Amino acid sequence: MNNDTPASQEPPSDFGIRLMEGEEVIFSLRPYRFEWFAVVQCAITIVGIIFVPFALIWAVIAVRRYHYWLTNKRVIWCHGFIGYQVRSVPLERIADVVISRTLAEMVAGISSIDIRDMTGQTQIRTAFGSGSGAKWIGVKDAPEIQKRILEQIKQVNENSKRL
Repeated sequence: MNNDTPASQEPPSDFGIRLMEGEEVIFSLRPYRFEWFAVVQCAITIVGIIFVPFALIWAVIAVRRYHYWLTNKRVIWCHGFIGYQVRSVPLERIADVVISRTLAEMVAGISSIDIRDMTGQTQIRTAFGSGSGAKWIGVKDAPEIQKRILEQIKQVNENSKRL
């Protein structure tokens, strides 16, 4: 799966995402090794081994619905299985960008990025990252992506102080 998408790629309209006036896509990502992560996530328990074939089928279908964007104004993520959910957080509302490496992620050889907003609420999430928080599962070169997001947040915050 290609994790390096051209910076000019706009979010596809079939996800229902519209860019705001003056908004530009900085980068667009899809999960790296997502199918492997789904199988490992399921197989790390003895009971879960039974569900590995179902987890693989789920991942093959779901991976088409997982997509992440950074724009000059917000982070956007789309996730789902048959349907999907699109969420976004304005950059000025992001409190932290954290690299995650759970046991399943380490075994699958991936990292994820948790984007925490300023609400301060506990984020309840299922094993595959759905819930009220932003978890970008399977981010290739997570430290570099984290750095780029944090740089964009800093730039937005500096621009808002000038106004």
